[in-house]
Amino acid sequence: MPKPSKKLLLTELSVNDNILNAVISEIKSNSGSSIPQPVMIIGEQGSGKTILLKRLYNSDICRGHHKIWIDGRTVFCSDDIISKSSDTGASMVFIDNMDFYLTRCSYEEQFKLRQILYNDGAPMLIGTVRKVLPALTDYEAPFFEGLKNVYIHPIPSHCISRLFDEQDAVRAHSLMSLLPPTIKSLETIYGIIKLNDIPEKDISILLSIFSDKYRHSYQDLPTNSQHILNAFESFNTPMTIPELRYKTGLPTNILTAYLKTLKLLGIIEVDKSIKRNTKYSLRDPLFQLWLQSSIQSLPYPI
Repeated sequence: MPKPSKKLLLTELSVNDNILNAVISEIKSNSGSSIPQPVMIIGEQGSGKTILLKRLYNSDICRGHHKIWIDGRTVFCSDDIISKSSDTGASMVFIDNMDFYLTRCSYEEQFKLRQILYNDGAPMLIGTVRKVLPALTDYEAPFFEGLKNVYIHPIPSHCISRLFDEQDAVRAHSLMSLLPPTIKSLETIYGIIKLNDIPEKDISILLSIFSDKYRHSYQDLPTNSQHILNAFESFNTPMTIPELRYKTGLPTNILTAYLKTLKLLGIIEVDKSIKRNTKYSLRDPLFQLWLQSSIQSLPYPI
């Protein structure tokens, strides 16, 4: 049996019917309710959240509603959402990239939106975020409760065998181990493998795709943060505070302060499984490879 076309398979993966049906079921259950429950779609960058939200927006079940689409990047306060929904008389509000609103605005500001959404005759809000944020988990957060969270799960590894032949599947698995398991990652490695006949070049091509992103991220960090990240370039295993202190020459209080910030930024992850021997590592293996290749190949700072 021939393999499905790349376009058909990627479309199928990017629009997960189970997730779509879960949200549609939530919309149906809220139909006729005077206070509809907001829905939050949670998935990594590149997981297909926007595609899913657009399909919902254009679905039959939403066609009878007055609805508006808002890009969260344009939202800086609750009134940016409230005024657009009230001015149009919207009964459904779709907010893509709602992370920006939830991280930009204080809890006091978010309570303004909550008071609108949890009143009689409120519009139903359906939003997307890249990860579970403190604004969704803190006990004191306005949206700690009362939301229906729907998760987009990682792309399963067996999808690779559906998209590639046996030889290319080995290359694909190797590349996917360096990327988040999302539909966007799968599209990226598909392009690399189909346009490159030399497997030995796969990683260098992948690095070139992300090089500008990593360079800008690195350059935007404070000098001490850069110094700490450089310490990981020759280590493939997590490092403890004493190891990082020896490698960087930074005192413990400085190290812990900057490591905390790097963790909040999602660059560093922490393993506390061994008591009094906390270990730190880079979350993104491709970023670590970029650090290695950049530092080793350049005679001057990045």
